[in-house]
Amino acid sequence: MAAPEPSCDRAGADGSGWRLLPEFLPRAEADSLFERLLERVAWCTESFRIFGREIPAPRLVAWCGDRGLNYRYAGTDHPCSGWLPELGPLRRRLAETCGFSSRLALLNRYRSGMDCMGWHTDDEPGQGAVVATLSLGAMRRFRMRPAARLPAVAVELGHGSLLLMPAAFPHALPRTRRPVGERISVSFRTVTGIPSRAG
Repeated sequence: MAAPEPSCDRAGADGSGWRLLPEFLPRAEADSLFERLLERVAWCTESFRIFGREIPAPRLVAWCGDRGLNYRYAGTDHPCSGWLPELGPLRRRLAETCGFSSRLALLNRYRSGMDCMGWHTDDEPGQGAVVATLSLGAMRRFRMRPAARLPAVAVELGHGSLLLMPAAFPHALPRTRRPVGERISVSFRTVTGIPSRAG
């Protein structure tokens, strides 16, 4: 019999500091935000190079943040021209309820169960210690490894849930063959120590 997974309404059972708030946004508010982001965000496809070939990422992306901020990861610049109006109230709520002050948000759109994210960490240079990720839309299984030499933890991320997680945790959103709808993740970052650009 498999060991039970840690409770999702508090820090992980291993004391590593992750926390899931399953109902951070009420259902009606989450529904409205999901629809507005689907319709109004300028989604784009990024690519990465493997063995000299450009491979499109299996998801759509967007970003926003403090005007003039340039966030660089995976060798790509992500200049910010300001915040999406839809995310302003949510950003303020994070600061008021969780003490989380963000300068940037990365958005990922997973169009089906075949869209995914491989194992990686979010501790790029200048990244703050914690990432706050809001999930909207279809529930997906998220995997993270809070401690070396321990099994990965599987967490179901539902509509309106908020995951607070150390940026150094390896994590992934695997593919699934079961039918699932679209999902959007909004990953808020503190992004300390990255110089802003004029503009």
